[in-house]
Amino acid sequence: MDRFIFVLGSNWQLALAELDNYLKYSQHKGKIIDYSANIAVVEFEELHKKQYYINDLMEIQFTLGGCQKIGKIFNFIDIQTILNAFPFNIEKYKEVERTRKEIINIIDKLLIGKEQIFPKIYESMFYCISIYPNLYDDEYYPKVLVKHFLPFLNKSLMEILKEKGATKALYYKYPEKNLKSGNLNPIFPHVVIKYDLLTENRAEIIFGFTEEGVYVARTFTVDNPNFKKKIDEERPYKEFKSSIPPKLALIMLNFLNLFENREHMKILDPFLGNGTIMLFALVQDFQIYGSDIDEIKVKNSKRNFNWLLEELEEDVPLFVNERIFIANVEEISTRFEKNFFDGICTEPELGPFFLEKPYYLQAKEIIYTKLEPLYNRFFRESYKLLKDTGRICFIAPIISTMDGSDIQLNIEKIAMENGFSQVPVIDSNRFFNKSNPKLHFLKNPHKALIDAKKGQVIKRKIFVFEKKS
Repeated sequence: MDRFIFVLGSNWQLALAELDNYLKYSQHKGKIIDYSANIAVVEFEELHKKQYYINDLMEIQFTLGGCQKIGKIFNFIDIQTILNAFPFNIEKYKEVERTRKEIINIIDKLLIGKEQIFPKIYESMFYCISIYPNLYDDEYYPKVLVKHFLPFLNKSLMEILKEKGATKALYYKYPEKNLKSGNLNPIFPHVVIKYDLLTENRAEIIFGFTEEGVYVARTFTVDNPNFKKKIDEERPYKEFKSSIPPKLALIMLNFLNLFENREHMKILDPFLGNGTIMLFALVQDFQIYGSDIDEIKVKNSKRNFNWLLEELEEDVPLFVNERIFIANVEEISTRFEKNFFDGICTEPELGPFFLEKPYYLQAKEIIYTKLEPLYNRFFRESYKLLKDTGRICFIAPIISTMDGSDIQLNIEKIAMENGFSQVPVIDSNRFFNKSNPKLHFLKNPHKALIDAKKGQVIKRKIFVFEKKS
């Protein structure tokens, strides 16, 4: 069975959760059979049997928010072979020499051929090696993989390609200062696009590590960050301090489990802001509806939608003015029939924009006097608006305080009182635990996941709930 490598985004836990949810509920059924903090190894049930499965991979890449690249795996080298060939300190030189020859033989067999990395030999060949370690903070990555394994691969591949008939075989050269320091990132998706590494005689070759070993793959499709960046940064109106990242918006939409017939699925964002979630819902072909109590934000969102439709060279439909409207959250159900929406995806108010951490009592007052009533109203209206067993995916705040503690809403209690049951973001039964404690997030079912940068005062916590029928 063919296996595929998925390169995960910076929030690898959230990216894994989204990918597994997609593999479980979309038309492309499959399972994650191995993972690290940087990659997931996937086996599909049917996709690999299709003649033109690359088209399906491109569709999956476009849909997922937490995936940077997808590649086909051509071989696997167990971790002991790697450690024997590239130890921290060389003591057994013959063992190192022998196992390095083994690795060269493995690469030789998977490099050229109809079902291999390069379908045939060309006069001019170009490649880039990207190494994804099990964990970036593992000292084996900078001290061994970057400084020794990468140069070995570059030299070996170049020699093999020339031996097989290539007149010119070149490889991508990383900045020298990064190589010397060991502070090296694999190439980003925009570099794959820039260097045409998806063409037959040019390739990004991925060496993706887990605790078990290294998977050797060729990149087949990449995220287009320029497209997301354009929507995020060039739209007419945006609040940089409060807008959610485009990738997070896509991940949240995918947790609604509406993967088929999206053009018929009606999605609501009752806390529209400047429309980030709904802009990307529009790109994903959903029927979009949005509201906000702030008249200026509603006007700005409409202008953003009109701008995006013009950028996509699509006609601006009349529905924009009808489906994007001013309303307090408790008024929305008066505008629609009961059970009107297939899904609700939103980021309600998270509290004030703090420049510094508040005191515990200050944060507690905000949580219980302002945010708790708001989220109660949100759940109450969502129950009226959502179809039976429909999902809501939303963000709630965790506020870090001066006292060193975090404070947050009791979302589970609010949801249960309003007729919703929580859906764990991670299905732990579909994974196996790793030996490294840093990869132990799957030890217990994760009901929600956090998306935050270090030092953030307000952290985003992503929840998924389902309406009880």
